[in-house]
Amino acid sequence: MNETSRRKILQGVTLGAGATVLSPFISNLHAAERGELPKRFVFVLKSSGLQGEYLNPEGLNHGGDQIVDASLNDRKLPDSLAALETLKDRLTIIQGLSGKMTRLGHSAHYGALGGYKASPHAPPLYATIDGHLSEAFPSVFNHVGFKMGEGNQGVTFPSISAKGKGQQLPFQQNPMAAFENLFGRILETGDLKKKYTRTGNVLDAMSEDIRKLQQTLPSSEKEKLGHYLNGFEALRDRRVKLVSMQSTLKENAPDLSDKYTSRFKTHHLEAHFDMAAASLICGLTNVVTVHADGLDSVYSGIGIGNNVHAIGHGAGFATMTAQDCRNAIRSFHLELIATLAKKLDAVPEGNGTMLDNTIIVYTSDNAAKHHSIGADWPMLVVGNLAGRLRSKGRYIAYPSYGRAHHRHTICNWFTTLCHLAGIPQEYFGQPDMALGKAEDQSGPLSELLA
Repeated sequence: MNETSRRKILQGVTLGAGATVLSPFISNLHAAERGELPKRFVFVLKSSGLQGEYLNPEGLNHGGDQIVDASLNDRKLPDSLAALETLKDRLTIIQGLSGKMTRLGHSAHYGALGGYKASPHAPPLYATIDGHLSEAFPSVFNHVGFKMGEGNQGVTFPSISAKGKGQQLPFQQNPMAAFENLFGRILETGDLKKKYTRTGNVLDAMSEDIRKLQQTLPSSEKEKLGHYLNGFEALRDRRVKLVSMQSTLKENAPDLSDKYTSRFKTHHLEAHFDMAAASLICGLTNVVTVHADGLDSVYSGIGIGNNVHAIGHGAGFATMTAQDCRNAIRSFHLELIATLAKKLDAVPEGNGTMLDNTIIVYTSDNAAKHHSIGADWPMLVVGNLAGRLRSKGRYIAYPSYGRAHHRHTICNWFTTLCHLAGIPQEYFGQPDMALGKAEDQSGPLSELLA
């Protein structure tokens, strides 16, 4: 099929029951047809610091007075990064960035993704990088946020993300409410149980539209549409089965550990990552932020009974030391990130996959330590945005804070992301005036730009 024919077919597509939910997919197909592949960004933040010393591959260290720049090829990753081993050629480990312009202590709040001093009790002063990118790459939901928390509220505002001054962004906390908010558009009207049990009727009608559309597309796009439908059907089947059993389960199996209804919040986090993947694949959003936990979070689902705050102060659990607990939590997060990345990598897009056009950033809302001083703020990055990020498996450690050549801050990383996104700017957030003039801290991390 030539490009002119495909363009005419796409322009002539009309949809029935699937019009609302397939419109983002069709829009992405039109963009791909024009050679404009989507850019996607995922930010995953943990509480209590991301310990840089546990991210260093064998034979590599940060904390010196010169840049360390090395390939990850033939380097053994630390144990907690084992889940990323098969993604090593898509992995970038960034060490040595500082963020002393943010609020120090237990959390930098908006500052973690905004690069400025912020309080949880005051409105945000500026956009955070995820909010900024979400406005640049709008979709059905410009930004989707998920949070693992100890409460049961559906929507929460954890003071992490903002799209502008005074405009904080909401996060979904309850998985079932999140599913309804994100995917309820494919369900018929009525109460929740009726909506979920009737989903199959709606998807049956959608499938006719999907089959019609598939017949008009080249094989690679047919395959992508198949992944799109599979994502919806997996979510539908899980919900339909669960709702049909709710009464029985309430009476006989109150501890059922389904991801969406489990009493273990770690299962909720798994559900959030499932929905993050589905939202990206479906084209519902191009920017997702996962606030993976809070200081009150308890990782009972992976065998840790103390909360994150207690662990940060040195409390272990059972036979586990505090460091064992921190290592297990980090490994759990990276397993979820690896699973998300592999789901995106399974979906064809352009001459590659969705992962080729995505960047996933894992960091902390509190630099490297439980009680942050902001001097060291590690970043793990999966994906290179179609080669715009100059990395095919790379470790880069900038000179540490206080050394003569240190000027690299998290704000430079945020401007780097802006350059990678094709919306370059020289400043993001606030400078650290202890490092000198603002103009000396401007611009992206040039070493990371292709």
